Amino acid sequence: MPMKRFVLTLMLLLLSLGLAAFSITDENPEDSPLSSVAYSGRFSDVFSNPAALRLMETDPGPFALSLSFSDALRASLFGSDPMPLLQNQKWNMQASFIARYVALTAFFGAEFERREADEPYYDIHSSLRIEVDMAYSVPHLSIGMRVSGGNKMIRRDKLVDSFSSIFANAWFSPFERESGSESFDVGIGAIAYWGPFSGGFYIGRLLTLLNDDIYIGLDTISESMSVSVAVGAGRFTDSGDLRFFRPRMALTMSGLADDETRSVEAEAEITFQLLPSSSVTLAASYLEQQHTLFSLRPENGFVSFFLRGEGSGFSGTLGVTFKADDFSVFSPFVAFSYIS
Repeated sequence: MPMKRFVLTLMLLLLSLGLAAFSITDENPEDSPLSSVAYSGRFSDVFSNPAALRLMETDPGPFALSLSFSDALRASLFGSDPMPLLQNQKWNMQASFIARYVALTAFFGAEFERREADEPYYDIHSSLRIEVDMAYSVPHLSIGMRVSGGNKMIRRDKLVDSFSSIFANAWFSPFERESGSESFDVGIGAIAYWGPFSGGFYIGRLLTLLNDDIYIGLDTISESMSVSVAVGAGRFTDSGDLRFFRPRMALTMSGLADDETRSVEAEAEITFQLLPSSSVTLAASYLEQQHTLFSLRPENGFVSFFLRGEGSGFSGTLGVTFKADDFSVFSPFVAFSYIS
């Protein structure tokens, strides 16, 4: 079994490097209505806050693999564009090796960044990032630390006007190192919980690489800080039975430096726990970027709806995100995960 798992991982990693298709992007994982820095229980919560590593409700096993797809589509291009379903596409792959206090994750892939809205020319970014998450817990508190680093390659100004040209550019076109794409960050986080209530914070760039030097500054700390409060029902009832309806909600604020970096997200979900290892979750959220305190700006807002199904060792997620004011941009999301 270990050899089969190794071969499967190697094949998928080679495929991802060849396609330049499975990548870690610069998107914040907390933007999903299924994630918050105050959430814990699932292994996927670790990517929002490393402190969640010590608060998983079940043993995830030593290995996890996740594949995902997303795009940001403008409705105005449908009917006139040769590739209306390839606008700002991102494919992600992550492979994790999990121990009791430490998880090692490799992220691979690429992003098709459209240069002009009315022309099918793209910059194709290929990326690699390695992340080490560590956590330690005592009753009612878990603390975590993350060390991550990576870089990107780029294929510039590629014409993609057919399905075959996607693969031609991803496989065979020359690429170059993307200047300034090197990254190294050290982050810290914590989750405190008491009964149905929890609170968390995460600083993504306590230490960061800036101009080829390690930098510590209040600007990067505040820009990369997220704080969240959450309330939700436990997995089991007071009598020890598996709870069938399990609601949870959270309120998160990120990028605390100023209005340009600040975002606020309100999210809620309900999980139907069919069996100890099987469940279905419905989730919705409202995310507002460049948020001004004590006021709403729907022109900067996004509404998301997600559906997640989990079985023994597997999970699948479908989701869509819309611009809150006019629904002119919508982003589909598909993910598949395997844990063994």
